[in-house]
Parts: sequence; C-alpha cells; structure tokens
Amino acid sequence: MKAKTQLDLINEGYDILDKKRKALIGQYNAKINQRNELNNIVNSSIKDVKKNIKKAIVTTGEDRLKSIALSVPIDNSISLKEKKFMQTRIFEINFDEKKLDLSYSLNLTNSLFDEALISLNDVKDKVYKLAELDTTIKNLDTEIKKTSKKVNSLEKVQIPNYQSIIKSISSQIEEREREEFSKTKMVKDKKLKKDKWFIHLSFFIGYIYKR
Repeated sequence: MKAKTQLDLINEGYDILDKKRKALIGQYNAKINQRNELNNIVNSSIKDVKKNIKKAIVTTGEDRLKSIALSVPIDNSISLKEKKFMQTRIFEINFDEKKLDLSYSLNLTNSLFDEALISLNDVKDKVYKLAELDTTIKNLDTEIKKTSKKVNSLEKVQIPNYQSIIKSISSQIEEREREEFSKTKMVKDKKLKKDKWFIHLSFFIGYIYKR
C-alpha cells in the first residue's frame, strides 16, 4: 500500500527530527547555563572596572585619559572559527591572551589608571566568550524553532492525514471482502440446495424403478 509506505517514511523522518530537536534543546540549555554563570562574573568584573576608571578620571583627568586611551594598541588577534552542531552554525572566538602592553608613559598616569586598565584587560577574554555564547544561543534558538515547526507539522498534520487515508482504504477493502464473502456464500448455498434437490430427485427416480 503506497500510503502505508509513505506513512512509514514520514514516521522515520519524524523520529529523526524529534531526536534533533531534543539534542538542540539540550545544547541550548547547556549554553544558557554557561552564559548565565559567565554573565554574573562579567557584571561583577565590570563594576570593578567602572570603579577604577572613575577613580582614575578624578586623579588623572578625563581629557588626559582619552588621549592615553588612543595610544593603547588595538587587539587584532581576534578571529572567528565556525563549527556545525546539528546543522547549526556555532562560532568560537579565538584570540591571543597577551600580557598587557603599557604603551603609554607612566609619567602621564598614576597607579589608579594602571589598575583600571589591568582590570579591563582581565575581563576582556570573558566578554569575548560571552559574545560567543550569545551568538551560539541565538543560532540554536532559531534552529530549534525551525525544527519544532517541522516536527509539529508532521505530528499534527501529515501523520494524522496519512493515518486517516490508510483507515479509509482499509475500511473500503474490508467492505469489499465482506461483499465478496457474502456473494460467495450465496453461490455456495444455491449450489448446495441444487445438489440436495438433485440427490433427492435421483433417489426418488431410483425408488420408482425398483418398484
């Protein structure tokens, strides 16, 4: 039966997509937990950075700090590496963990500014990792929604439709079989009656001849 074969294929597809959805959700929840834990650490670290910067502004002056900030070299070591998980794009942010290069003159600043810069450098790698997790979570969420939509379509629409078709076809076949059985039985009953009549007739004729 073509409909039965099609239903078997759809059920196989449903099982595969459902397993994919569960794997994506598991990965999504794991990344959410990592993100929340790291976010708490980053928020705490950024508070310390802000405190140190405010102290540096008071003692060094905002204009001088802006001038010094422009002399700090830009980190060009950052790169993205793309991976795949269940056909979902996941990015890894790679960078060189360099020691802080104090490229400015120490005579222009004080220890409070140095502490602010050092604390900012320490939190940098955590911010990169947080951005990586946020991007991954967003991509996983998109793929989960797409996969769930396909799973729901199979579960709520396509599978019930084919089950209904198979049930209808099976009912028609059973009805035809009952009709064929009834016709066959009627033919057999007629033949049996005819055979009985012929036997009785033969017996009657034989009885007459014997007399």
